[in-house]
Amino acid sequence: MRQASEIDELNQSFRTLVARLGPFAHAVGIIHKTRLGERYLVDTTYPKQWQEHYVRNNYQKIDPVIDPVNHGLTPYDWKQVYIRNADQRKIMNEFRDISFQTGHAIPFYLTPSMLLLVSVASPEKEIDFRTKALLQLIVGQYHTRYCQLAKLLRHDDRPLVTEREQECLLWVAQGKDTTETGSILSISDNTVKHHLKNVMQKLGCHNRVQAVVRAIQLGLIHP
Repeated sequence: MRQASEIDELNQSFRTLVARLGPFAHAVGIIHKTRLGERYLVDTTYPKQWQEHYVRNNYQKIDPVIDPVNHGLTPYDWKQVYIRNADQRKIMNEFRDISFQTGHAIPFYLTPSMLLLVSVASPEKEIDFRTKALLQLIVGQYHTRYCQLAKLLRHDDRPLVTEREQECLLWVAQGKDTTETGSILSISDNTVKHHLKNVMQKLGCHNRVQAVVRAIQLGLIHP
């Protein structure tokens, strides 16, 4: 995905990577956190009949998976979404009617008010932990390249990361855990966790692995 020179090429690369992980369908969308009308589809592999049904019924306005009440910087499963009313319950039931039993949604901020949200649907009853972690990693890479291609992220827009935060990320990239990193840098476990939490927030990432990947992509660290 890092080599993609346009959004369509990026979407195709993303499709290929997701398909390797399982029999999934997915949708990539951009969602304004407060303006209901600003919800845009970037790409999807859902069945065409479902896409037409979804648009015809204006489900994008009430879909609980993309409801702002569920948005944050933490990935969530479909079964965790807050269902406000019967219409939202109907949508979730209809997802299951077309053989999607569960799903996993992964949000990333594009701007303070706009989210890139990727929702991955599965015909299986559960998506295992390892697969979710890989999906989150892939979406993190997609997000970074999407921002670059959409001119939302320039090289000189890199977040200000402290030297200690860089050091912590570098040792995480080398496979060191919290205690090992703290021992190498002569700081406490809590201090390591503090630095990593701060840098994950600055990079808009959910976990350490994503933070390392994004820091490398931005040229902030060089393992």
